[in-house]
Amino acid sequence: MTMTPSAFYAAWTPTLLFAGAVNKASPADVMIVAGGFEWPVVTLALAAIGVLAARPLAPKRNPPMGLAKNILVTVIMLVAALLWVLDSRPGLLFAFVVSIGLGFSGYTVIELLGEEIAAYIRRAIGALPLPGLKAGQTTKPDQEPS
Repeated sequence: MTMTPSAFYAAWTPTLLFAGAVNKASPADVMIVAGGFEWPVVTLALAAIGVLAARPLAPKRNPPMGLAKNILVTVIMLVAALLWVLDSRPGLLFAFVVSIGLGFSGYTVIELLGEEIAAYIRRAIGALPLPGLKAGQTTKPDQEPS
């Protein structure tokens, strides 16, 4: 059976145009719709793996943090990475690499931020006037050394 060029192009041109407009399927396209949100499950899983895999590589503090603080910092970084993925919808590789970075250096940033907040609170409480004292005064006027 022979086909004329005009018949061939009439049938294949729309197919070619449609095929060029369709994106290739990606694991990043796997979504679960729940709670009114589209959850990119593969990207979320890669982000969580990146944060958790970077934890053993994160610089150790001297003295080391206790188990409770380690778990708290891990949860904070997981929440930050997963919210970032939900909000910005990055590609698979980018989500994985950024999550590794968050897991590695984010722990240090959170630890430093926690120390700064604790120091600020100590300074703020120290600056509060106590009953019978002026701000910044630590002893009562009648007890001041001569």
